[in-house]
Amino acid sequence: MNARIRPMPPIAIGALALSCVGLCLGRPLPASAAEGTTNRRIVTYHGIRPGDSEGRNGLRNPERGLRIETLIGEPPCAKTSRPAHHLLGKVSPGYSDDWWIRDALHYEPHGLTLAQTYCYLDPFVGKSISDEKLALLHRSLGRARENGLKAVLRFAYERDMDRRGGPELANILQHIDQLAPIVRKNADVIFVMQAGFVGAWGEWHSSTHQLEKDHAALAAIVDRVLKVLPSDRMTQVRVPKYKRWVLSRPILGGHRVVDAKTAHTTIPAARIGFNNDGFLAHNTCGGTWPEPPHYANPGNPEFDTMTAESPYVAVDGELFWADQGGKAEGLRAAIRLRLHHYSSFSLAHSFSEREGKPYSIDDWMKTPLTAQQIRAAKLPVSDGYFQDAAGRDVARTAFEYIRDHLGYRLELRRAAFPKEIKPGAEMSVKIDLVNRGFSVIHNPRPVILVLIDSQGRVSEWSTADADPRKWQPFAPGDPEYAPLTHEFTARGPVPIGLKPGTYRLGLWMPDAYESIRMDSRYAVRVANRDVPWWTGKDGRYGVNVLGEVRLAP
Repeated sequence: MNARIRPMPPIAIGALALSCVGLCLGRPLPASAAEGTTNRRIVTYHGIRPGDSEGRNGLRNPERGLRIETLIGEPPCAKTSRPAHHLLGKVSPGYSDDWWIRDALHYEPHGLTLAQTYCYLDPFVGKSISDEKLALLHRSLGRARENGLKAVLRFAYERDMDRRGGPELANILQHIDQLAPIVRKNADVIFVMQAGFVGAWGEWHSSTHQLEKDHAALAAIVDRVLKVLPSDRMTQVRVPKYKRWVLSRPILGGHRVVDAKTAHTTIPAARIGFNNDGFLAHNTCGGTWPEPPHYANPGNPEFDTMTAESPYVAVDGELFWADQGGKAEGLRAAIRLRLHHYSSFSLAHSFSEREGKPYSIDDWMKTPLTAQQIRAAKLPVSDGYFQDAAGRDVARTAFEYIRDHLGYRLELRRAAFPKEIKPGAEMSVKIDLVNRGFSVIHNPRPVILVLIDSQGRVSEWSTADADPRKWQPFAPGDPEYAPLTHEFTARGPVPIGLKPGTYRLGLWMPDAYESIRMDSRYAVRVANRDVPWWTGKDGRYGVNVLGEVRLAP
């Protein structure tokens, strides 16, 4: 088994085939498609067009994309049926986990699978967290699991900038230790746990005891968070300089450069990403890179840190409420999201459905983007994304484009596998794919080839030696943003116990946690119109069907 990367040749957006030869229908391939033997089948796949089934909807995939924002772990109240909203940390009297679950499911057509979940601990300043509060938090995360969702988790105390009633460091560390068992039990549904805890809304500013000025205290909090989380999970800090501050303290072992060699290792630097809570607000992204004169441009050290490290760490973002930082133009937003490799982004900020009047996200929904604009900006694009079935140009909106390219967007290009093989014989399957998204998959995920018989029984044939966390959309630092093609091959004997017949060959990328491994809502779906999505009984598996293989007697 092996995997390798090669630059992808330029693709003309208008060049696409109108059918997938031989896919799942047993149609013979042309003789020219043979790869050294007439028994070798090569299938070419194509991207999703706007006119395809659900082609205007978002592709539902875990650990990426748009997110809602909500409170969790709050006590329920039956006095009113009004939903609870999180706006500057305030709670309406009708809190129920049902409300944020319904909110998330309402946006599922946009591919939404994430919720930024705030858990406020202000009632416990100066004392231990109650067993009731811990149970409520556990319940809320359980509801996420029941509904196929994951959390961008943040803990906080101070719901405004008044600098009153916040905790001291010892109290925060005590609380993190109390939270540890709940976090570990629910790590399967935690995409990332933001550093939080300090200051207004957990953003590391305006804290009662000015902990944001105490770099040793901040490092102690991050160190404790990283110890609570599984070693393959990340935290996030609000601005790049905070990462520099905490890594400069001995407790975290000093700063290390995050690059292709150190990425996705257990060193602290590789486990600290960014949450830009002021995306495109004024010329400093709401203070994300405050150093003049360059501000949000190459040459600013904070900006350059984000540019250099974002290919390898999880990045989340949100606009200011009510466009307080100015309008964020759609194409400009897409270019920045690509440059800094955003995995997730808020649908709760500067959006009429959350704030009652139109703001930037509403503008994105009305602003057309064309293939020519995307090509000029060197942004990623799938073949057919801007075309109808006849090859005519079709405009998308800025919102559609951003929605579809946040995080990863895996598009199969080609697969080669036998037409017929005997049980016990060695089989090889070679797959080429490209990541059209802004970022990579950040949490570990197996890549498994399966065989599915006519009764829907699944045999896990081979686990490929491939790491999706390395499937970069382009080589970091490449000024041309040229898309990369990722190749891997799976090999192994076909199980002897399989009966002769026709089997579907599938690519299955489930969650790495056994608790949700079989849940299709947590499996990765590729962005191809001609790759059927197969699920078993009760929503199990979630397999991308590559084609058919005949098992001979």
